[in-house]
Amino acid sequence: KYTVLEPAIIEKAVVSTQSTGEADYEEVVYECGDAPDFDKSCWLDVKFNLGLEFPNLPYLFDGDVKITQTVAIMHYLSNKYGLNPKEFAVHAQCDMLDHVAIDLTNMGTRLFYQPKEAFEAGRDGLVKNAKGMISQFAAFLGSKTYFAGDYITGTDFLVFETIDKYTVLEPTIIEEENLKNWMKRIRELPTMHKYFNDPSTTRNWPLNNKMAAFK
Repeated sequence: KYTVLEPAIIEKAVVSTQSTGEADYEEVVYECGDAPDFDKSCWLDVKFNLGLEFPNLPYLFDGDVKITQTVAIMHYLSNKYGLNPKEFAVHAQCDMLDHVAIDLTNMGTRLFYQPKEAFEAGRDGLVKNAKGMISQFAAFLGSKTYFAGDYITGTDFLVFETIDKYTVLEPTIIEEENLKNWMKRIRELPTMHKYFNDPSTTRNWPLNNKMAAFK
């Protein structure tokens, strides 16, 4: 069971789980109210009554397991469904990439939730900085098929979702051919067909919440 108030957050878990073709899951959605108050009582009223040790969104329930934090959820799913790195050193590198991807996400989030005028003023600077970080991912990927080498891991889906969101902000943000080919490789995975083509999937949700300048 996954849950989300912020649409983009859940994608990291959904993309990873869809890729296995094995997991059956339920999405629990908390939708805040409309402007001007954007009431969040739907979440705040239950936040501390769910048995979570560190209540937050997203959270994951899987039997007796109840956890929060995006990267922790991703690692749990990766381990459960065979998407974890197989070598110790590669595992460390993938952990590093996971947190760089979160840094890239947070860099955008800080601007997306500014007033519209501030977002418009900062957009070009954000694209420039994000493009630099995306180029670093391309350099790390090099000639490898996936970030761990010749097999796919949860890190690929975390990084994919992060960069994919930035292509909505700026469609030309990916300049490197190896990274373009890697993105295409993810999209063409047979188990991802429904995710990318079914209009009912979270793929078609807004990227950010109602109060964001960039949705």
